[in-house]
This record gives sequence, structure tokens and C-alpha cells, in this order.
Amino acid sequence: MSWNIIQDALDALNNWFKDMLSNAVIGSLENTLGTLNNTFGEDNQSTMRHFLSDSPVEFTGSEASDATPIWNGIETISNNAIVPIAMFILTVVLIYELIQHVVAGNNFRDFDTSIFFKWTIKSVCGILLVSNVFYIATNIFSFGSQAVTSGLNAIFPTESDEAFISASLDPQIKANLTSDSFDIGGLLILLILSFLISIVTFIVLGSIIIVLASRIIGIFMYLSISPIPMATMMNNDWGQIGKNWLKNMLALAFQGFFIVTALTIFRVLLGNVVTQLADMGSSPESITGSMALMLGFIVALIFTIFRSSSISKSVFAAQ
Repeated sequence: MSWNIIQDALDALNNWFKDMLSNAVIGSLENTLGTLNNTFGEDNQSTMRHFLSDSPVEFTGSEASDATPIWNGIETISNNAIVPIAMFILTVVLIYELIQHVVAGNNFRDFDTSIFFKWTIKSVCGILLVSNVFYIATNIFSFGSQAVTSGLNAIFPTESDEAFISASLDPQIKANLTSDSFDIGGLLILLILSFLISIVTFIVLGSIIIVLASRIIGIFMYLSISPIPMATMMNNDWGQIGKNWLKNMLALAFQGFFIVTALTIFRVLLGNVVTQLADMGSSPESITGSMALMLGFIVALIFTIFRSSSISKSVFAAQ
């Protein structure tokens, strides 16, 4: 009889430890999903919206109503330091262009006075480009901002309580984890996986912040030097500088859209895995495989977020 008491005590201790492990796994998963909702949910996405969809003119990096836009400082620096250099470069380019037009006609034998008319048009266009480069850049970014805003409104409905992902696990998942099919070793593996998922989730959030911050800094870097590339646009030989600048500006403008697309794909994949966890039954191998798949999707999102810049540049053939 004493042996039965000891065995019952061991069984009770074993069941208590299994319950503790299964509750830890469930709590870790729900905490991860809750973190994603707190970051991307409707009420907590203002910072991400600022980084992704605000035009350079509006961006302040702060939610304060009286915050000063960074644009003011960049415009001042560019006008005082870069525009004079750009006007000098434009002068050199226009003189070079005039010489090319004059000597191109078989060394003055086929001289055509219309070249001066063409040169005058190029000069006016070059001056207009350098003088209005900030307005040109703003319109370029307006296309990207519109695409990003539409994507954000689609994945984060502003008139709905829909969450990024269900933060509460299906009761069937909890029943599967607490079934007798799992031993302590299997639950320990799941607990390690759930902790890894939580850690990698925080890495994902950090990656998004790093990419978004570096993107907006890169945008202002390109804006600060913008008059110089614009000064070369009117020449066939030097015009590639300005064209490549425009391509890079388009790539930066639409990089935010690719990030939103990656988040949309991740949201669907993660939702499918959570649903799969409820439908897999209590098989330890199936549940472990599903959680490993979830971890893989989160890691894939990290690499995709960091590759969003190269993907955008490849689309617009920017160097």
C-alpha cells in the first residue's frame, strides 16, 4: 500500500510538472501573439505609419503636434551648401553641352543656328530642375506614400476591431498540449521552441525598426544632395547620375510598400500555422513541427525585411 501512495505521489508530481510546462508553452505563445498585436494592432501602429507612409515634408519622428519636421533642416542645408555647387555644375554641364552642339556639325561646316534654341531650352529645363528638386522629390514620394497608406489600411483596418493575429489560442490547442500524448521531454522541447519564437519575434520587431529608421535616414541623405544629380540631367554623358538618383528615390519610396507586403504575407502564414495547431490533434510530432514552422516563418520575415531595400532597388534597376 505504501508503494501505491508513493506511485500516486509521483504521478501527481508528474502531472503537475506537465501542467506547468504546457501552461508555460501556452503562455509564451499567447505572449508572442499579443506582442505582435500590440505592435501592429490598430491602436499601436501610429509610429509605424509615420515611418512608412509620411512624406519627407511631414516626417518628424515624433507624435507631438508641435514637433519640427526634419525637412526644414535638410532644406536649409541643401539650399546653403549644395545649391551653389549644383548651379556651378549646371553651368559646366551647359557649357559642355553647347560645345558639343557646336562642334558636332562636321567642325562648323554644317552649322545650324537651331542648336542655340535647343541649348536655351535645355538651360531653362536644367535651372527649373535644380530650383524645384524638392517639389519633384515630394511628388515622387507621394506615389510611394499612397501605396503604403493603402496597404496599411488593408492590413490594419481603421474602422474594424480586427487584430493583426488572434492573440488567444484556440481551446483545442490547449487541450492538445495537456493531453497524455505529451511526456515531459516533449513539453520541454515545445517550451524551448516557444521561447525561441518569443526571442525571434523581438528580433523581428527590432529589425523592422532598424530598417525603417535607416530608410528614412537614407531618404534625407538623398534629399540633401539632390540639386547636384538634378544639375546633370540635361546632358547625355552625365545624365546617368541624375537618372540613377531618381531610380534610387523611387526605390526608397516604394521600399515601405514591400515591407507592408511582407507583413501581409507573414500575417497570413502565421494565422494559418495557428489554425493548423488546433487541427493537428494531440500528436506531439505534428504540434512540434507546426511550432518549428512558425519559428521558420518568423526568421524568414527577418531576412525579407532586411532584403526589402535590395528588392526595391532591383525592381527599379537602381544601382
